Amino acid sequence: MSSTGYRFLATPRWLGIIVGGIAAVILCAFLAQWQYGRYEERAEANDRVAHGAEAAPRPLTEVMPGGRLAKDDQWTHATATGSYDPAKQVFLRGRTVNGSTGWEVVVPFTLTDGTVVLVDRGWVEPADGMKPPTVPAPPSGTVTLTGRVRPAETAVGEVAVKDGVLQGRRVNPEQIAAQVALPLLTGGYLTPDEPDQGFTGLPVPQERSWQNFAYAYQWWLFAGLIPIGLVILARKEARGDKRTARIGDRADEDESVPSAV
Repeated sequence: MSSTGYRFLATPRWLGIIVGGIAAVILCAFLAQWQYGRYEERAEANDRVAHGAEAAPRPLTEVMPGGRLAKDDQWTHATATGSYDPAKQVFLRGRTVNGSTGWEVVVPFTLTDGTVVLVDRGWVEPADGMKPPTVPAPPSGTVTLTGRVRPAETAVGEVAVKDGVLQGRRVNPEQIAAQVALPLLTGGYLTPDEPDQGFTGLPVPQERSWQNFAYAYQWWLFAGLIPIGLVILARKEARGDKRTARIGDRADEDESVPSAV
């Protein structure tokens, strides 16, 4: 009985299957590493949020020296004493809180030492279509705020006067500073723990890091299953070749037996 063994693995068809399998394993491994990296980033972000909630408030100028906000200081609690500049407040449209889209209002806040930081007063519901709502004026005089220091958002669109007020889309102090002509701290902004009347406080984000961990595990599982699948496929084809060879041998034997006359 003849047998071809696994010599079929050297055929163009199987070489293509093997190369494709190797490429698929590499792709799955890359995606697994990427998802695990995202998991680590989100887990670290959650840790910073949790640490910020537990830490005692520090002076804002200490948290953001020179306007810079270190990653480890993001979401920490800070205190600031100064006064609002309501004439230069900015309405941010398309802001979502708890599944509802509305507006946020950010206002320059000048500290007693002259430092200027953006304060996000909170979220308000839309009142008249796409027009900015009427909001209460911020407290006048010198006030002390305690809140979270959030990292600056990436600028999107422009900050410009529309419907009689400055409007924008993101809390980007550097972008807003160019419009309000104030030397704002650019690394981050402050969100008070107790929002003013008429505003809804901004929830602290919680990243779903477990999803990325699950995706990473899934891609590693796929990477491991692909070689197993190739082995099973090769063994199945080898058994099929052997059966074909046995049938051929029996046919040859039948032909070699002389027929009775």
